[in-house]
Amino acid sequence: MTARGDTVIVGLGARIATGLDALTAAMSVRARKSFVRESRFVDRAGEPIALATVSSIGEDVLGRDRFVALAAPALAESALPWRRRFESRGHPVPSLPVLLATPAEVDPLDPRGARLLAALAERSGVSIDLARSRIVAQGRAAGVHAIEQAMARIAGGEDEAILVGGVDSHFDPDRLEQLDQARRLHGPGTENGFIPGEGAAFVLLASRRRFGPGTHAASIVGVGTEREPRPFGSTEPCHALGMTLAAKRAIEPAGAAIIGWALSDVVGERHRVDEWLFASGRIQSSFAADLQHDAPLMITGDLGAASAPLLVVLACVGWQTGCASADVALVAAHSDGPERGAILLAQENPG
Repeated sequence: MTARGDTVIVGLGARIATGLDALTAAMSVRARKSFVRESRFVDRAGEPIALATVSSIGEDVLGRDRFVALAAPALAESALPWRRRFESRGHPVPSLPVLLATPAEVDPLDPRGARLLAALAERSGVSIDLARSRIVAQGRAAGVHAIEQAMARIAGGEDEAILVGGVDSHFDPDRLEQLDQARRLHGPGTENGFIPGEGAAFVLLASRRRFGPGTHAASIVGVGTEREPRPFGSTEPCHALGMTLAAKRAIEPAGAAIIGWALSDVVGERHRVDEWLFASGRIQSSFAADLQHDAPLMITGDLGAASAPLLVVLACVGWQTGCASADVALVAAHSDGPERGAILLAQENPG
């Protein structure tokens, strides 16, 4: 019997280079459809840098404005079940708190993200409870940290439902220059580079008991966060201790459940592939013999802080459309810094 969590996912939203909503994003990844094109930015050799970007957003849109353009539609999409729940009864729609994962490089003029969240509320048309909303700026694993915080708030009765998401964009000259100098961008002269991308993804989390019956996309069985003592750039090699502990904590509530599907944020960089291999090897006993491992960021480009929420969305859409390979999935995310996170998801049946 599949383990089920008390926190359920009742809304989904996404926007990436190949999909402007959750369904098309998931189906484009399943079809291995990539959209990488040369940008106006050039590398140290004077060659154009290839990016996977959302073509409907102009190249003159940068910084917070680009984050808003990416995140607002995905946020609005994920909030639809909440809005319909109240509008169908003729009731006013209550405001929702938002926990938003962002890259560590937060706008110095908006360190707490207040302007970003306010702009998202205005652009999306979603009534956001700004006083109860937070920015979680911890890089690629930030989405797992945000989901963990949301689950604690829901379990404690502080909130009936919370929107949790992530947004990030590598369409930024300063970030690209830093990556290029570190030889981390994919190209003919880079052995372990990755394709930079951009996107946003959101899930609407709610209490199973308080939200009541309905069509739930999935439930969260367990979540684990940890800090890696030897992250990328350390003088000593990384042994994936942080990712191993995070994954074990996420898996523990499932008991003897066997995991048949894993979605990780690995890309072309060898150190990230090695870290996942080390960690997954240590939890091998929890995996099915025919485990399906997907690495969607190899197709979408690296999505930074939007990575973990997108992986959750992809798993949920897989279950909704009947094309998932298993009914239990492990999501794993690794930041460039020490943050690590894992989420164990279970398929939900309607009703």
